[in-house]
Amino acid sequence: MKKYIVVFFLVLFSLLAIGDKTFAQTIAEQNMSLNNWKVSLVGKAFPASNVALKLTLAEKEQALQQNVLSRLNKDPKKNYLFSNVTAWKTNSTQSTIIATNIEKMATLYQTPNSIYYRNAALKQDIIYSLTWFYNNLYSAKVGKLNRNWYDLQIGTPISLVNTLVLMKPDISSTFLQNYLKAIDYFEPATATAKDVGTGANRLDKGFIVTIRGVLGGNQAKINMGTEMVKRVYTPVTSGDGFYADGSFIQHANTPYTTGYGAAVLARSADFYQLLSGTKSFSNLRSLPMMFTYLDTTYLPVLYKDEVLDMTRGRGVSLKAVSNQQIAQTMLYDMFTISQKNSNVAYRGKYANIMKSSIISQSLHLDFYKNLTIPQAQTFQSILLNKKIPATYPNRTQNKMMASASQMVDIKSSYVAGISMFSKKISAFESIGGQNKLGFYTGTGALYLYNGDEAFEGNYYPTVDMTSLAGTTTDHKTKPITSDNAKYLNTQAWSGGVSDQQNGSSTMHYNMKNVTGSTLEARKSWFFLNGKIVALGTGITSKENLSTETIVENRKLFNTNLNTFVVGGQTINLGQTKNITTKWAYLNGAVPSQNIGYVFPTATNVTAYKKTKTGNWNTINTRNRNEIVSANYTGITISHGKKPTNKSYSYIILPGKSKQATEAYSKKIDIEIRANNLNQQAVFDKSQNLWIANFRQASTLNGIVAQTRGSIMIRKSATLQKITLADPSMEQSKIVFLVPKVAGHKVKSKSPEVSVTTSGKNWRIQVNTAAKNGKSFSVNFGK
Repeated sequence: MKKYIVVFFLVLFSLLAIGDKTFAQTIAEQNMSLNNWKVSLVGKAFPASNVALKLTLAEKEQALQQNVLSRLNKDPKKNYLFSNVTAWKTNSTQSTIIATNIEKMATLYQTPNSIYYRNAALKQDIIYSLTWFYNNLYSAKVGKLNRNWYDLQIGTPISLVNTLVLMKPDISSTFLQNYLKAIDYFEPATATAKDVGTGANRLDKGFIVTIRGVLGGNQAKINMGTEMVKRVYTPVTSGDGFYADGSFIQHANTPYTTGYGAAVLARSADFYQLLSGTKSFSNLRSLPMMFTYLDTTYLPVLYKDEVLDMTRGRGVSLKAVSNQQIAQTMLYDMFTISQKNSNVAYRGKYANIMKSSIISQSLHLDFYKNLTIPQAQTFQSILLNKKIPATYPNRTQNKMMASASQMVDIKSSYVAGISMFSKKISAFESIGGQNKLGFYTGTGALYLYNGDEAFEGNYYPTVDMTSLAGTTTDHKTKPITSDNAKYLNTQAWSGGVSDQQNGSSTMHYNMKNVTGSTLEARKSWFFLNGKIVALGTGITSKENLSTETIVENRKLFNTNLNTFVVGGQTINLGQTKNITTKWAYLNGAVPSQNIGYVFPTATNVTAYKKTKTGNWNTINTRNRNEIVSANYTGITISHGKKPTNKSYSYIILPGKSKQATEAYSKKIDIEIRANNLNQQAVFDKSQNLWIANFRQASTLNGIVAQTRGSIMIRKSATLQKITLADPSMEQSKIVFLVPKVAGHKVKSKSPEVSVTTSGKNWRIQVNTAAKNGKSFSVNFGK
C-alpha cells in the first residue's frame, strides 16, 4: 500500500502540473450530469417484491404527508408556507428548513415506485412552494434579511439546487433562470472571494456553484465551482483541512474528521456522481487525493458501523444524527469514491469493509429506515453480492494524529481512541447552544469501541459529561458565554510516539482555559497488543472539590447480561461500593465485548452499577426537552480535595474473560518503569518493548534524554527498532543517548535522523524543525 500511495502522489502531481486546461460540457454531458445527480437523489425503479425498499419508501411517504404536506399553507393571507415554520423572518435556520421541505416533496415526486411519482397535484404544490420561497426568502430583491451565512450559502441553496435538478422538466426556463440568478447573488462571486471559506464549507459552496453551472449550461460557473474546491484536497500544515498525519481540522482548532470531514467525504462522492462520464470531470484534478484520504484519514476513525465520537466535534450532542447514521453514510460515500479507483484490490477492500461493517445491523427490521433509497439500493446490492467477503478485515494499526492531539489504536476486535488538547487544539467546541457540556471530551477521554454500542443511544445526555472514562476531573464547569470560544491548553506537551503497531500518547495539562479550575495533571497512555496502560501523576489542584480519575463509566447494552465484578465482588444495579482491589471485570454480550481492568498495585476504588438520568436539551438547545435514562457501570479512583502530586496506574484488557483478568492481575507482564513529574514509562515483557515519555531532560534505564521527547525501543534477536517523537511540537531537534548493542549497526532510518557515537552510546538526533509531532525511526541490526 505504501508503494501505491507514493506512485499515486507522483501521478497526481504530474497531473496538476499539466496546467489549467478545462473541458467544457456539451449539451449531452450536461444532460448526463443532471441525470447522474437525479439518480443519486431518488435511486432507480425496483421490483414490487423488494419488501425492504417498499417499507423504506413507505416510511418516507408517511413522513412527507405528516410533516410536510399536512402543514403546507396555500392561503396567501397567512404569511408562512408551513404552519410549523412561521418565524422565518427572524430565524435563519427556518429558511433552510423550508427549502429542505420543498426538496423532500420534489424527491418523492421523482422517485419511481412512490405513490407520489409525478403526481400532478404534488407538482403544483412544489411549484407553488418554490414561487413563494423565491418571492419571500430567496432572491436579490428580498436580500439577505440578516440571515446566517451558512443558511444563505450552504444550507438553503444545497436543497434548492437539488430541487431544481429534479423539477427542471416541469418548470419554465424563466423560472429556472430567476433561481439561478438568486444563487449567483448569495454565493461567492469568484473562486478567490473572501467568503469562499475553508474545508467542508468551501467544498459545499463549490458544489452548489458547479451544479448551478450545469443547470444553466454555464461553463464559467462549472469552472468556477471546480476551481473553488481544489484547495480543499491540498494537505495543510496549519488551519483547516487535511494533515499528513491523518487529522482533519475545521474551525482552526477542532478535530472534525467525522463531522465537517464527513461533509467533505460526502461532497467528494457527490462530485464523482455528478460528473461521472463527462470530460469536465478532468477539471477536478485534485479530487483523486480522496483515494489516499480514505486510507489515512477516514478508515482509521471507523469501527465497523460506528465512528469515533472524538472526531465528531459538537455533533455528539445532537440527538437527530446518531453515530451509526454518520458511519453508514460515510461507508456509502467511501464505497462510492473507492469504486472510481482503477486498482481492483483497492475497490475490493472497500467493498469488503462496507459489507462486513453493515451485515450485522442489516438483519434488523429498521436497518434501511434512515437511509435514502439510493443508499439502501447500494447496500442491498453489496449484501447480496456473494463475491464480496462478509468477514470484517483483521485491521491492526496504531496511529498518532498529532495535529489533532489524538491517538487511534486499531486491533482485530476493538478500536480505542484518546482525545487530548493542546496550545493549538481546543478541548471542545460549542456553537449556537450545541455541546454545552463538552468541557472534558478533549481532556484525556478514552473511547473504546468493541461493538457493545456503549456510546450510542442516550449516552451523551446520561453519562455525566464531567465523568468521562479516562479523564481526571473535579467536575467543575462554567457558563458558555460566546460561540466558538477556544479552550486551549497552557502546556505544550500533548502528542505521542508510534511505530504504527503500538504507541503512547501523553499530555501535561491544566484546566485553566477550559473550566477555570486550577486542576492539572501529567498523563500517558500506552497502547500495546490487547492492553492499554494508563498512568497519571502530578495531579494537583487548589480547588476544594472532590477530584477523581474515571477508570470506567460505561453505558450497558444489557444490564443483566453485563455482570460487573470488582475484586471478586459482584456489583448489582443500584449498588456502589468502595473496594481495594487489583482487578475488575465487565462481562460482554460476546467474548470480544468483555473488558478486564487490572491495577498493578492494590488500589482503593469506588465501583458502581446504577441508572443515570439526563436531558438531551441540557447538552444542546436544538434537542427537544426530553428526559432519558440508561444504566452504567463505573470505576473511579479518588484523589480527594485539593490534591497534591497524586497518581494512579491501571491496565485495560479489551476482550479478556473474568478468569483471564484475575489471572493477569497475579502475573502482570507490564512493568511500570516510571510515573513521576518528568517521566512516564513502561516495559512490555511480552514484546520486549520499552516506551518512555520524557517531559524533561533526564535518564531512565540507561537511556539518556538530552532533550524532551518520547522514545520506543523494540528488540528482537536480530533487530532493535527505535522510534522517537517530540510531543511538545516546539523543539527543532530531539536528542537521545541509547546504549550500543555489540555487532549492531544502522540498517535503515528516517531521513531526519542522524546517528553518531558518544562513548558506549548511540547518539540519536532527530530534526524536528517541522514541529508536526511526527514519529521517526532508526533500525539497528547485524
